[in-house]
Amino acid sequence: MSEEIAFDPITEELVVLARDGYRMFGEHDPAFLDAWDPEIEWHVPDTLPGGGALHGPAEVLAFFEAVGGLWEDPLPEPEEFLAAGDKLVVLGTWRARARSTGVHVELPFAHVQQFRNGKLVYFRNYIDAAKALQSLEGPAPR
Repeated sequence: MSEEIAFDPITEELVVLARDGYRMFGEHDPAFLDAWDPEIEWHVPDTLPGGGALHGPAEVLAFFEAVGGLWEDPLPEPEEFLAAGDKLVVLGTWRARARSTGVHVELPFAHVQQFRNGKLVYFRNYIDAAKALQSLEGPAPR
């Protein structure tokens, strides 16, 4: 029988840690990485370049680099932080401009995060990847 891996219950301290992480990421401050577990598991839609199930900071940073090559200033802007047992759900808007077309994109997202020993160990991004990719093809027809 496999052992169940326990995650930290979401506390106000972990919500503050997450808020700080989004802020540092938005400011291009690499200190956001200090809150990551070395074994972090990161899930993004596999239809995005470099997306899928990623493991460890190096794979996640390679994904960020792929996204940054296609979109200018691709930043999540969190709006709500919802504690749900051992999960933190962050709702917000992802904004960017496609480098190839200049098309501005704004997409709602939901991020689910889990922590172990005060470090981010699990992250899943729910976003409309098809709409993000459409921005690379040019303006939508009217």
